[in-house]
Amino acid sequence: MTTPAHSGSQGSVLGPSIRFKGELHADEDLEIHGHVEGAITNSKYLTVGREGRVKAHIKGHIVAVEGTVEGDVTAETSVAVTATGQLKGDIRAPSVSIVDGADFNGSVLMSTNKVARSSKLAEQPVAKAAVAER
Repeated sequence: MTTPAHSGSQGSVLGPSIRFKGELHADEDLEIHGHVEGAITNSKYLTVGREGRVKAHIKGHIVAVEGTVEGDVTAETSVAVTATGQLKGDIRAPSVSIVDGADFNGSVLMSTNKVARSSKLAEQPVAKAAVAER
């Protein structure tokens, strides 16, 4: 795959001449170098390669954008938009990386989906700080 950490992994590659329209589901590492339109669900590592053109909402585990994506991206672990990446859509993931040079237009929501619990300290009223007058 594209990254060294995934170089030994089995996965699928959609080459630059592939054009796919519809719902794409994969339970393996997936690299997209062609054109995909619709929806993508991936439970592993998804890479939209430099040649990749995706017009879809993406749900995945780990998503890397090196090419062009138009649509929202939701990941369980992380989303990375590289210097060659172009993303027009919202990102929702616990960890987000948008490097210098990336083209990003959207919003980012970083959430770990943990429910906040109140404590007695948090329930106590906040003391006002004294302001020194000059």
